[in-house]
Amino acid sequence: MANHLTRRRFLGMASAAAVAPGIVARAAQAAESAAASKTLRFAHLTDMHLQPEASAEQGFIRCIRAAEEHQPEFVLTGGDLVMDVFDQEEARAEVLFDLYQRVLRDNTDLTFHPCLGNHDVFGWSNRRGITPDHPQYGKKMFCERFDLERTYYRFDRGGWRFYVLDDIQPTSDNRYQAYLDDAQRAWLEADLQAKPNDMPAVAVCHIPILSVTVLDTGGMWREEENAYYIPSRQMARGALDLTQLFARHNVKLALSGHTHRVDRVEYRGVTFICGGAVCGAWWRERAYRGFPAGYGLIDLHPDGTFDYRFQEYGWTEPA
Repeated sequence: MANHLTRRRFLGMASAAAVAPGIVARAAQAAESAAASKTLRFAHLTDMHLQPEASAEQGFIRCIRAAEEHQPEFVLTGGDLVMDVFDQEEARAEVLFDLYQRVLRDNTDLTFHPCLGNHDVFGWSNRRGITPDHPQYGKKMFCERFDLERTYYRFDRGGWRFYVLDDIQPTSDNRYQAYLDDAQRAWLEADLQAKPNDMPAVAVCHIPILSVTVLDTGGMWREEENAYYIPSRQMARGALDLTQLFARHNVKLALSGHTHRVDRVEYRGVTFICGGAVCGAWWRERAYRGFPAGYGLIDLHPDGTFDYRFQEYGWTEPA
């Protein structure tokens, strides 16, 4: 009797194992289909410029808790996570990234998807004795800190595709400019072409692809030339190419930061939103050029539309 029961149990287990992959696959498909039929909410936090000084840690935590009240599924960051490793020695850079990761570990269960900003690139200024042969030089420190193979990637959630892009590139004078390097541009186009075209997408990068906020930056108007001058450290030099690429492949929303101001540009069916700054005026003042400290809250709908609103979170500068 015992042997008969054991054999029967074994056969039952074997049958279950045979059908389990199909059940799991169907369950996964059903879960994805259900997720794609609902509104997906996420938060866009950019330009935190986290540092031990100026009550930045308390301000960042306050922003996180304010965002959590709206129950986003995750956070899409917009770069300049710390202040800053571009022009710092290694010890200071480690302190800043340690602080950022500790704040997230101790204060939230939300997933924060990292995006690279110019202040997150280690040693490019060439003024602190950091040379290109340093094992964490440039973007290597960022990748190691966030366990990334490279500084750009994509993921899918709720029937939408998300592209986290890196438009921070070096210049010959140890500064930075905005564009997608050739390898990244090729990867992006190939992935967009392979994506079902009825699947809407969101892209995020640090320096805006299109933005009118750059016209409010000092020195943009050249009186002697009777023209505006927009350097590529303020807006992507490949703007026309990227707007056309996005329009062809159903990219509905492109988010950015960098300017610490908020705007919305509609072009070729794509919405480009510059999302302000969590830190306001680098934690020195609550607002920068009239734009207060805050973050974005985005609802993505199943029909490919979305709603965006900028949220203040009530931070005030220290006395």
